[in-house]
Amino acid sequence: MEMVSENVAIMLYYRRDCKYSVYSLVSTLESKVKDVDVYIADGKTFFKVFSNVVGKYRWVIVGFSFMTTMLPSLLNFFRNVFRFKRSNTIFIAGGSHPSGDPVGTLDLGFDYVFVGEAEHSIVDFVNSLVKGGDVFKVKGIVYRDESGEYVFTGKPKLVELDGYPAFPYWRRMFNPIEISRGCPFRCTYCQVPFLHGFYMRHRSIDNILHYVRVFWGKGLRDLRFISPNSLAYGTPYGSKPSPEILDELLSKLRTIANSYGGRVFYGTFPSEVRPDFVNEDTAMILKKHVSNKKVIIGAQSGSDRMLKFLNRGHTVEEVLNAVEILSKYGFQVDVDFIFGLPGETGEDIEETIKVMEKIVKMGGRIHTHTFLPLPGSPLENAPPGKIPLKIKKFVMKICGKGMAYGDWLKQEKLAETIDELRKKHVIKIEMKNKIRGWKTSKEHININTYVISTMESHV
Repeated sequence: MEMVSENVAIMLYYRRDCKYSVYSLVSTLESKVKDVDVYIADGKTFFKVFSNVVGKYRWVIVGFSFMTTMLPSLLNFFRNVFRFKRSNTIFIAGGSHPSGDPVGTLDLGFDYVFVGEAEHSIVDFVNSLVKGGDVFKVKGIVYRDESGEYVFTGKPKLVELDGYPAFPYWRRMFNPIEISRGCPFRCTYCQVPFLHGFYMRHRSIDNILHYVRVFWGKGLRDLRFISPNSLAYGTPYGSKPSPEILDELLSKLRTIANSYGGRVFYGTFPSEVRPDFVNEDTAMILKKHVSNKKVIIGAQSGSDRMLKFLNRGHTVEEVLNAVEILSKYGFQVDVDFIFGLPGETGEDIEETIKVMEKIVKMGGRIHTHTFLPLPGSPLENAPPGKIPLKIKKFVMKICGKGMAYGDWLKQEKLAETIDELRKKHVIKIEMKNKIRGWKTSKEHININTYVISTMESHV
């Protein structure tokens, strides 16, 4: 029998659409856990890497981080992977989908699901294995006990971003710097605040500048940032802009960028902005300091009734005002819209088309999306998004003129697939209340009740 020479190895599945999560896990594990080897493998190399490490270590943790949008394309891969389970392998899952559907994820074949922010949980979990501790005392995981009951060990601690590297630069792996986490705006279609909390936490300016110098010092050029709302940087709760702190951050970034020949992209993917945070001050700050010529803002609907229903916290007037101000400062403005929203009426659709027409006339472009019922969001039980015919005709017309773009048609099919997986009980969001120790938030309960009553009133 081959001798087991090491204690614990961690093998992370890599795919381009989970790249940022994988890099974050690598930086967390290699900076916080001692005496653990971390491997990364994609779909082509997975089984080769797995076979090489499984005989060398006492424990091999195989980790997957994935979104609901990835699930349909991963199901067959999971089935093949779990055929290779061994007595010393532990399969774990985390990310937005496992957090929103822990029972369905466990029933796919995983041993543990990490819920919400996993930095503290994964470190505690691995250290428990390394030191022979009790993994069931680790906060933030869902597992199935010997009787078959699903158990949640309790909420994990929220993360202070300064305590973790922005990226695993020692491996020459780089991603946009996450500067803020959490969101106070509880939009009903979104998983973010229910995963990361209802107030924003920010990486400090000094910490950001440290990793900025590392990034540009490696000869890289274009620097981007991750934030639910980049214009909220520095504000204590993320509920209104703080122009002074924003200007301090961006002016210091610009100074360093000039010395390295770098470029700063801010207010565009993946750090878009809310329209109600756009004013003369914030637009002027962007104009002074950023390299991008485009800014993306989220509108999601052209109906004030729907914006209220979605809990967006802004009005149609604020969307149009943001487009006007940013255009005045020379930015190309792209505006997010979500089609096929639950509870949408014919009047809401007409209003949305009128607003999109106004935005196009102002020189803006429409960034198209179709509603996806995402596990972990308050609208997780809503029907799949179906693009109304009037919307489809209008958007097709402006797409031909270069005034609209996006994956709205693919997402319509994806929404149907997600719904099919719910009906087949591959996604088991209805089972969350069966988890011992799990508490459904009041926001989810109240919003789901409102969604059902609103949709029924328009049948």
